[in-house]
Amino acid sequence: MITAAWIVLAALALLWPDRIASAIDGVPLDRTLEAILVGGIFPALCVLNRRFLRTRLARACILLLLGWKAASAALFVQDGWCLRFEPSRPIVIGGRGAPHAWDLRADWRADDPACSAIVARPYADIAAFPAWFFNLPPPSESWPQPEERPPGATTAVHVSGFASTSRDGVLRVEVGPDLRAATSIDGRLVDGDAPLAAGVHRVAIDGVLTGDRWALAPLWNGRDVWSSPVIATVRRPSAIAIRLHAAAALVAPLVAAVLFVAWTASAIAQVTSAAVLAWTLGASLAIAWLLTQGFHGAARWAIAALAAAAAVPVPPRFRNMRGALLMIGVPWIAFVLVISAPAIGRWFLYGVGHDMWMYQRFAYRIVMQGYWLEGGTPTFWFQPLYRWINGLLHIVFGDSSVGEWWWDGACLLAGAMFAFQITRRAAGFRWAMAAAAATLGVFVLGTAWNLIGVGLGDISGAGFLSVASLAAMASRRRTAYAVAAGAFATLAFYTRLNHLVLAFAVAVFALPLRVPVAALPRPALWRGRVAWRAAAIVVSIVAGGIVLFAWRTWHYTGVFSVFYGTQRNLLSNWQPGAPIAASLGRTIESVLMVLTVNDPARFDVFALPVLAGAGAALLAILGVPLFRELPAAGVLYFLASIAGAIVARGSAYPGRFSVHVMPITCALVMCAAAAIARRAAQLGIWNSEFGIRRDGRDAATTHSKFHIPNS
Repeated sequence: MITAAWIVLAALALLWPDRIASAIDGVPLDRTLEAILVGGIFPALCVLNRRFLRTRLARACILLLLGWKAASAALFVQDGWCLRFEPSRPIVIGGRGAPHAWDLRADWRADDPACSAIVARPYADIAAFPAWFFNLPPPSESWPQPEERPPGATTAVHVSGFASTSRDGVLRVEVGPDLRAATSIDGRLVDGDAPLAAGVHRVAIDGVLTGDRWALAPLWNGRDVWSSPVIATVRRPSAIAIRLHAAAALVAPLVAAVLFVAWTASAIAQVTSAAVLAWTLGASLAIAWLLTQGFHGAARWAIAALAAAAAVPVPPRFRNMRGALLMIGVPWIAFVLVISAPAIGRWFLYGVGHDMWMYQRFAYRIVMQGYWLEGGTPTFWFQPLYRWINGLLHIVFGDSSVGEWWWDGACLLAGAMFAFQITRRAAGFRWAMAAAAATLGVFVLGTAWNLIGVGLGDISGAGFLSVASLAAMASRRRTAYAVAAGAFATLAFYTRLNHLVLAFAVAVFALPLRVPVAALPRPALWRGRVAWRAAAIVVSIVAGGIVLFAWRTWHYTGVFSVFYGTQRNLLSNWQPGAPIAASLGRTIESVLMVLTVNDPARFDVFALPVLAGAGAALLAILGVPLFRELPAAGVLYFLASIAGAIVARGSAYPGRFSVHVMPITCALVMCAAAAIARRAAQLGIWNSEFGIRRDGRDAATTHSKFHIPNS
């Protein structure tokens, strides 16, 4: 708990907006280095090396950053210039003034903000402007008209602030062809180069944006103002603030540099295996190089090729989740960060009418307009929780959607670790490494690849389920893990309502993973091996979450229901009055859509692990030798994972309804492969160094096959 508190304090210190613009100045994370360090590397270090936060150096840096942010708020005015947009027509539902950007430094809680955003960097094109609000629907709630979005929109823009300089120079404001602007300094209109004497000057830029060829770049002596000696501020700075500004701009970057360098060095020092370290660094650098050179397809294949990590000689102390996070997780993180880095500090215009667009508008209504409980709508025709997640990601990363990329990447990694943990307990470390890589490989090479970072909630739901399942596996040791499992399972249900059965099914991991399907009929299993208390906690918390969900619906509609206002009746496979044959055919089609990762269902070579895992689970239930040795908890969880497809047939965005089954099927297919390999080794048909000894036991683990005596 103490370490968790320091993680929260560290996040607050790094994200709290600094009044002084610098390389590390808090939200919005709209610069590449800052976004990667704070939004990408910081969470990774929290997972891989939490112990560093127990050191005096780490805590001193965190407290110093927090103290500095508080002091700067009292001593300095906000760096940057005030930017206010004034569209020619209302474009925000419920809006009563200028639109907001996702910028906590501006008047983000005001109905009519004086500043839509703070300008603290040049805008080279339209995507660099903080103009995400063009994704919002008009107040009529109809589709936006061409004149309400670029290039058809006409929008007035006003930039105002102060420029403080200690020596004479020339200020010039360069704009794009579609920005007609007039610049005034100290109340005097200027055209082109404007000589400024040393001192403090008021700057105002008033213009009109049309088309989509936008640019805004203030220059001081031909150099970007934001990287020049000029102090640009929203309000007139005090004399002491001007004198201290240069030194103050170094405080946050230097403290953050000490924190990250020491933390990273500590994390590397913890990797005492040369083989593990070499693989981790080599794979990460290779993937990053492929992406920077434009070989995106090869980089995706390299993710699948991480399965080769199973052949690396890993010492026993790294044959666990930590080893998997290093050898599979770190290269995956490098992949996600590098491939999405060009989106940092940039927004794009969504199409209208689809799920992603709806999530965006609801996120704005929640965060920027204060509808935190309502969530944008009284009922949830579209899935509920992701709109909150989406809004919070925009708060951190600003108008850019890169946060959704990184969030999805983290959720997919959680799925890979879920597959790893199931397989490691049942088949050993090496097979588990292959399962983790297969989970990511199926996603990046298959149909579902197009879903990452686009703003849907399916990956989030799968991620919550994976974290919940991992917590449930550890709940036999500590009650707190059972509580966490129930909480994350509830969040998974809130994210995707068709995860209802699967949220309850998280409780099956109260059953030891070494228990095979063959042991399920034995009474001794149920009397002595199941952690009933942990299972009860998970089920109780999920049930409580469902009641709260229904209460919220009742609060806004007067109907106490979980599914009121959703698409349940529309998408149900079993429609009233429909012939049984038609309903059954629709159900089979729905299940096949999930298992083939395609809509409509079709054979896809990249979906073979999913199909094979499903087949292995079916053979295990039928009691086929070898397959009945698969982990019972995993097989039961798989059955729950396709329950939603039996009830309702989803549509649109191929692959979205398969994301949650990828980890469990990849785990089951590797467990089945390990069982077949063990039998082949026992029969002398095949033997290798892939964790299989001649006696058929897994060399990567020390346990023998789980055994329950007959009652």
